[in-house]
Amino acid sequence: MPAESRFVGNSIEELLVALAEGVREAQLALNSGPKVDASGAPIGGYQLPFLDFSIKVDMQTKADSGGRPIALLFTAKDQNSTNQQVSSTISGRLVATPPGEGLPTPRIAVSGGGNIGGTATLSIVVTNSAGEVLANQPIELNIDDAASVTLSAARGVANFVRQPGTRLQQALLRTDANGRATATLSIVKEPARAVVVVVASIGAYSGRGVVGMEEVG
Repeated sequence: MPAESRFVGNSIEELLVALAEGVREAQLALNSGPKVDASGAPIGGYQLPFLDFSIKVDMQTKADSGGRPIALLFTAKDQNSTNQQVSSTISGRLVATPPGEGLPTPRIAVSGGGNIGGTATLSIVVTNSAGEVLANQPIELNIDDAASVTLSAARGVANFVRQPGTRLQQALLRTDANGRATATLSIVKEPARAVVVVVASIGAYSGRGVVGMEEVG
């Protein structure tokens, strides 16, 4: 392939990569929205499954006296150089790759028990999108204080601040042969209508559970 053709080809490649990067950034912006509303109900998301495009390209390459391409220009040729102009239309489709490159992805369900004597038991079940249980799977647990404040405010507790003594007794878990694990949340004196949101994560995937602070037993 002539050097000029390779240069034009590389320029088109960069254009397509920039277009794909723009689509990826748009999807990230869609993913960054809130996952739940003020009442804790899930909010639907949006996906970009594909993008059809058609781009008209008018390009010039500038070659020096040795015939080597040195720049992409839209000007008349200079002395001691030759120009090659290429006009074409590029059409195609950018197809989104499913999470996990099409492989089954983790699904994490977190159920929060009631506050019984200052402790609440959390039950975690981990499966994947193919319906299989994930045994011996490490799980990271954290408390989402921002979500706890939002949901507590929806229940009438303004500016809820979790006490240091209200904390998870385990930060890392591992599922059993049935894809299940349990954890304990210690609870000190908190507003009865407040809630604490617990997040269970496996890499980029997570599930949330809500524990009420009102003592029920």
